[in-house]
Amino acid sequence: MAARKQIPTGVSRPTSRRHTRLSPTTELFGHVTLVEGYALPAYHGIHALITLRDTPGKTIAVLTTQIRLQALLEAALSTGNLVDVYAQLLSNPPTPRGGSWNVEVYAIDGVILYSSP
Repeated sequence: MAARKQIPTGVSRPTSRRHTRLSPTTELFGHVTLVEGYALPAYHGIHALITLRDTPGKTIAVLTTQIRLQALLEAALSTGNLVDVYAQLLSNPPTPRGGSWNVEVYAIDGVILYSSP
């Protein structure tokens, strides 16, 4: 049996089969359209869907286990205000409830929530 390694997303997976690789940090702007929370044995956190401002028609998913970032994403969902996320594209993102993603998935380490003009 392969050794198990805890990765930054909070999901434990075998180290010999898959690795989640983080790309360089990028800044993405958009509006949050959905927030889903998880309290599963292997993952405590959320994912949010964000429609990108600078790429019309493109939606991405972001993952975080950080409460402060979750709160900002929830506020953005309820207000409709613009967010700026500092994100790293995941090459092999976790799927907390199984299945697969049909959008690009990013790990985030920063959120800026803008007010309405």
